[in-house]
This record gives sequence, C-alpha cells and structure tokens, in this order.
Amino acid sequence: MESVHNTESSTQLLSEQYDILKEKPNLLLLLLNKFVKVQLIRNLSFDGFVTSIDPITYSLIIKKPYEDSFQTILIPGHAILDVTEITAPPNIKPPSRIQLSQVSEIEILDRRFKIVKWLKWNLLPVSELDDKIIFGNATLLPPYTAMDICTDNPMVAMQMKKIIQSMPPDFNPE
Repeated sequence: MESVHNTESSTQLLSEQYDILKEKPNLLLLLLNKFVKVQLIRNLSFDGFVTSIDPITYSLIIKKPYEDSFQTILIPGHAILDVTEITAPPNIKPPSRIQLSQVSEIEILDRRFKIVKWLKWNLLPVSELDDKIIFGNATLLPPYTAMDICTDNPMVAMQMKKIIQSMPPDFNPE
C-alpha cells in the first residue's frame, strides 16, 4: 500500500509542476522550438521539438525524431504531467520550418487596403490600429491572410476566415 501512495503523490507533484508552467504563459512560450521530454499519464513520455502550444487547452504539437525525418505528435494538454527541456542528441537537427515566400512591404499594404475595403463591403465594423485590422473581438495581423486572425473565439475565427477567403482575387476597391 505504501508504494501506491508514493506513486500517487509523485504523479500529483508532476502534475503540479506542469500546472505552474501553464500559469505563466511567458515560460510556456520559451518551450517553442526546444527539444523537450513530455511526461504523460500512464507512465508514457515523448521526446521531441515543440512546434505549437494551444494557449487554451495547453496541448502540444511536437516533432519526434523518427528514422531520417520527424513524426508529428499531438499531445492533449490534460494528459501532460510535466515538460522538461533536455539536450537533443548530437545527430538530431531541429526540423526546418516551412518558409513562406517573402512578401514585399508594398504587397502587404495593398493587401491590407483591400482586406479593410472587403470587410467594410461585407458590412463588418472595421477599424485600424497601427498595423492591425480590428473587427469586433478579432484582429488581423500582417501579412493579412486568413491564417493571421487572432481571437480567443474559434467560431469568430472560422467565420472571419471564410469571409477573407471569399474575397475574389481580382477584388478592386474603389
């Protein structure tokens, strides 16, 4: 009976460690692109590079080294007990990020102008603040594509994405 109690208390301790990490988003962001060991419930663990962190569920997407490439693994936040940065094996290089084509400043400004006009044409309340386009509780950041929507409401994000994607390529605001 003693060993069961020890296992429960160590699991609770690990869970508390990750809970502390979740309370400090800045520390959580430091894990991006780092090689980590993720300790899960049921004595499972994965080693890999953190590529994404869901700020709501604290789920992680990691790239686990697999043969000559990487396996992408989604780890639900509720299953994570602890995340620890570790040293990557010397023969493992971080996964390369897909580089989007470079967009010129003029193209970005042109896209911003068109998006604002498109949103207003769709009768949405739009305002601009610095380089951001704000509509309701959603914000669109440069380079102003459907993937650059920031909001804490997934339904709003989906609807805004549909509206932006529905803009004709030849849309010519007056």
